Amino acid sequence: MTHKTTLENIKNIISKAYFCNHGDAYEQLYWTFVKERFPNCEIFWKNFIVSLTKRIEHNINDPNERMRIREGISDDIGDAIFIHHSMFVNLIYAYDHLQNFRISSFEDFYTHLGSACDLAEEFLLKTHLIILECKSQRSETLQTLSKNDFIKLAEEWYDRNYSKTYDNYLKKGKPPPLKLPSRKNVLDECFENMESWKRYKRFTQKIREYRNVIIHNAQIGRIITIGNIVLVPKKEKIQNYKKLSNVFAAQQNPKTLNEDFINMKEQMALDIGNLEILLNDLWDKPINDLKKLFFEDKNEILLNKYNIDLIKDASDEKQKETPLSSIPYDSIEKQLPSSHSKQTDSSISSSTNPNKK
Repeated sequence: MTHKTTLENIKNIISKAYFCNHGDAYEQLYWTFVKERFPNCEIFWKNFIVSLTKRIEHNINDPNERMRIREGISDDIGDAIFIHHSMFVNLIYAYDHLQNFRISSFEDFYTHLGSACDLAEEFLLKTHLIILECKSQRSETLQTLSKNDFIKLAEEWYDRNYSKTYDNYLKKGKPPPLKLPSRKNVLDECFENMESWKRYKRFTQKIREYRNVIIHNAQIGRIITIGNIVLVPKKEKIQNYKKLSNVFAAQQNPKTLNEDFINMKEQMALDIGNLEILLNDLWDKPINDLKKLFFEDKNEILLNKYNIDLIKDASDEKQKETPLSSIPYDSIEKQLPSSHSKQTDSSISSSTNPNKK
């Protein structure tokens, strides 16, 4: 059954929803890990995930039941939010290894960080396709690519990967995977030439290269200094230290040691912090696009995916009846911010300050 509600009711509910009071067990316990550098994670959740659940139904009081997805939600939206949550969980797992260090925490940390990157990209791709559908647009990369453009993608793959084919066969018995168009090709279309996407791609390429070396190769050498500080090769230098002999050689050269190695835990903290900042920047686009579609345009396709039938607000009717010219100027002026008061993003402010509601 389609859920009938008003836009005002949805806005009222999500304005009071935070990870700390309406999130699931993981979100309520670990929301502080993302609140500073990745507040858009919670902002997306409260604006576009809360409305998918029974939290917007007034007759349900059981907290566990309220978190459940409502009936009739489209599969593509359901898949996207599950991926969003899985990305959050992998970030939390990485933080757990950083804070509660165990014997395999270094390797496990980068496994979870790599998984968080994969899930983030899959989430962004799915929301991109949902947004295109709501706008009655098509993906050029996936739906209207010409033969010449496809060949161009194949040429780019050849230039990047073909030289590695022989080594891949020796090590893994198979060539590098050929995925055309790739997920990154579609996200290039989504973000076009946005600098935030370029920064993310550069950073995560290093993260994945580092993960692949420490997970899929022989264990990399570590240098333990006085005071039991563990040094490991920096991400930018990891390809030079796949062999233990190279690590031993660097240990004998203070200049090389200083330039090529870093405190293990320091690098882990820097990497997860920088990844969160980059993800936060990328999340701006789906948040802004979906906000316009849902709250401003009341897009019928998107509302159908949410299985929501919007009833007109009384405030909407009043606004229609009262032309702007009939509103006294002084009543408008009183609602304007003072000139010396700098406006900030209220959604981010409320996300990081759950007590200010």
